[in-house]
Amino acid sequence: MAQIKSSVFCNSKKLKKVFESNGFDFGKSYSIPFLAAFFHHFLPLRVKFLSESYVVYDKDKVLGFISVEKDERSRKRLKITKVFLEKNSFDIGKLLVQYVISRYCAMGAISYQVVVDDSQVDMLSLFVDGCNFRKNATELIYKVRQESLNYENICISDGFKFYKYVKSCDVCRLYNSNINSYQRHSFSKTKEQFEPYFAAGLNDKVSFSYVLEDEQKGKIYGYFNIVTFNNIDYMLDFVLDSAFEIYFEDALCYISYCLDKRVKNWNLYVKIKTYFSNYKFFEQYCENKNYELVKSSNILTKDYLKEIKENSLLNSAKIVFNDITPAFKAKISSNS
Repeated sequence: MAQIKSSVFCNSKKLKKVFESNGFDFGKSYSIPFLAAFFHHFLPLRVKFLSESYVVYDKDKVLGFISVEKDERSRKRLKITKVFLEKNSFDIGKLLVQYVISRYCAMGAISYQVVVDDSQVDMLSLFVDGCNFRKNATELIYKVRQESLNYENICISDGFKFYKYVKSCDVCRLYNSNINSYQRHSFSKTKEQFEPYFAAGLNDKVSFSYVLEDEQKGKIYGYFNIVTFNNIDYMLDFVLDSAFEIYFEDALCYISYCLDKRVKNWNLYVKIKTYFSNYKFFEQYCENKNYELVKSSNILTKDYLKEIKENSLLNSAKIVFNDITPAFKAKISSNS
């Protein structure tokens, strides 16, 4: 009979051996000290800061593995980051995903997200057909050709600078205002998600950010976050106001200039998300520059509750329902 338990209570060396034999990247999870992982397992959702993993097994045989973490430190939105399943384990996969959703729903989570490559048909079927996730947006990743970024011959705007976290409110406002209105509930962020991450040393990624800012007006028009796991491949995740799209090439040149100062050899990838209202401009730019489309993925979401703001009508007004009584009287005709 299949059972599920947290990876905290499993033999991490044994798990690593099983996954490596199947070509699955277990990540940095196995290197987290046991006491830290054990303590983290019992924390309430609002203060969790590490990814958490669960294993399904039958008679000591590992059948599946799933890893979840907060979506950019969101208090109520989780992201499924890794899934491993043995062959012909569709039902096991459903069991594992549903277990994780039920566990975190009880802790206060209201939204779940997973990014699945278009080529992973079985995984798409698991989440869409088996677990009722919906296809909410697309994520495109292009590899930038370094020879196209000659920052020495381009006058880069003075507005580009290292991101200071005191501007988190402004960056959050920029990010949310550029999301399509019908997708804002699923992808909007809070200012806390643009603030420093105190547990960055326990994560297996390095992240740093830049902004395009008009200091005279005190406004931010672009936010560029770069992430790397190996100090060679750098992923650019960004938002740029529609009125400042022409600065996109300047932004790439500025980032390449910063990377040249950081390391000798690097690869830059641009992540374009279709839930931004102006994503087509950046997609067309990459196509015109003959950047290689490395990956196209579906962003799948599953939302349970929609939060009501304190000043909303539904929250402040009383709603009364009485027995339905006709508001008219029947006309009775009399015979003369």
